[in-house]
Amino acid sequence: MAPHRAILRAVECKFMARVPLMPPVLDIGCGDGHFASIAYADHLPLDVGIDVMARDLPEAASRPGVYRKVTFASATALPFADASFNTVVSNCVIEHIPDNAAVLREISRVLRPGGAFATTLPSEHYPDFLLGATIFRKLGLPGLSKAYGDFFNRISYHFHVHPLAVWRERLTAAGLVVEEHAYYFSAAAHRRFDLSHYLGVPCLVSKRLLGRWMLFDWQRKLFERWLRPYYEEPPPEVGAYQFVRCRKM
Repeated sequence: MAPHRAILRAVECKFMARVPLMPPVLDIGCGDGHFASIAYADHLPLDVGIDVMARDLPEAASRPGVYRKVTFASATALPFADASFNTVVSNCVIEHIPDNAAVLREISRVLRPGGAFATTLPSEHYPDFLLGATIFRKLGLPGLSKAYGDFFNRISYHFHVHPLAVWRERLTAAGLVVEEHAYYFSAAAHRRFDLSHYLGVPCLVSKRLLGRWMLFDWQRKLFERWLRPYYEEPPPEVGAYQFVRCRKM
């Protein structure tokens, strides 16, 4: 896994792992199942994982004991009956779906009354906390700072980068009440995350050519030492990302 993604997913595991998973459980955006195999290790197998990335689903299905069923499906039209699940989880997925209202309606529809929905999302601070945006802002170039943040949101396919107030309004409209919210990834962590994109280019080349992210153990140790402080940092007052846990009314 690329260094920037590894540190982000590691922090997200800490948040999502503490969600009480009352079965049956639906994982929206399961990908290849790697995240679930770590974050939900104490609750496996999950009942269903869905994704629209068909190429990832065979790997998710083949991971021993992670999912009972893996299905190709869109979160905007879930192929499940009303009140099918007690828990829905989704790690950094719903911000990538343009029709946000449809996703939240569908999540609420398939949840049983009193069921839980937990998700991680980029926050309203995501573009501003990036290293490039920070540098341009400090140089007195607000236009370039905004352009840099907008560029990263665009290449990350972030259609929804909102503060809690906006998410609370949207979730409430779908019949979901926010019970817990926390920011993660401080400004310092996010700057290092941004820089890791560039420092990790050799890892990407290695993966494409040789099938391995890192050829030498010293590479892994250097990145781990450099990034670990931000894995261990306490949740900041404001952060580039946010964790939200809700209850179906």
